[in-house]
Amino acid sequence: MSPIHDMVAGKENKYMQVKLVGVQHVNFTNNSGETIHGTNIFCSFKDENVEGLRTEKFFLRPEIKLPDCKLNDTIEISFNMKGKVEMLYKA
Repeated sequence: MSPIHDMVAGKENKYMQVKLVGVQHVNFTNNSGETIHGTNIFCSFKDENVEGLRTEKFFLRPEIKLPDCKLNDTIEISFNMKGKVEMLYKA
């Protein structure tokens, strides 16, 4: 299972500390005609099942703002019960 799945299943805290390694602003219309607007962040973190660091992409809705940070800063990501990003904090 993924670390995010474990968190929302109540096995761990509902936040994780990661290193911010990339930011991508997105604004497009999908095949269903919906406009998708937000930000993808790319993060690295330790995972006991990975040699080295694991990386993941997280989608931020427009109302979730990236804290005042730069690439390679450590941030904390808080998730809701569905595993979606709820808040970001600079660690």
